[in-house]
Amino acid sequence: MRFLIRLVATEGGSGKLLASMKVVARSVGVEARNPKWTSYGALELDIFCPSRADLETFVAAASPVAKAEFVTDLNRAPEHLSDKEILSRARELFNAERYWECHEVLEGLWRQKQGEEKRLLQGIILVCAAFVHHQKGEEDVAHGVLGRGMKLLEFPRRDYGPFDITKMRNIVQRILETRRVAGFTI
Repeated sequence: MRFLIRLVATEGGSGKLLASMKVVARSVGVEARNPKWTSYGALELDIFCPSRADLETFVAAASPVAKAEFVTDLNRAPEHLSDKEILSRARELFNAERYWECHEVLEGLWRQKQGEEKRLLQGIILVCAAFVHHQKGEEDVAHGVLGRGMKLLEFPRRDYGPFDITKMRNIVQRILETRRVAGFTI
């Protein structure tokens, strides 16, 4: 089974949080992979384990060092949402620095669309992917993916659902010019 968890250090900061979580994971027989860091020092991990009970054991064992901000069960099929609900959920995820999940939510919608709308969604998905690489410390990759995404952020209207496309395009352009990736809200 696979779960996504975001952990916030309870004391002492996030300096040794990843190392601590890997030790905890090994001690309870689960795998902690794919670390990503938020702007506020929280650690997001993919947890691979045989059962939900094993995940709960990991969370309990980690609790003296880190509090679980959220846990997402990646084994469940996504719920059916309207386009409006998907875009609203994607915005919430993006603004919470949950870029990987935002990417996943938008991908289902992207598959159904055509033309300008499909192209725009691909651009937003690439922006999300770029921020996932940034969270992993892969700055050169993040810049390359942002550049690819920027080319797709053209749309005849300023907004796409709750997304201010003009704002997103301007911020992405500034990031590309300064080579300094910084999170933003949409």
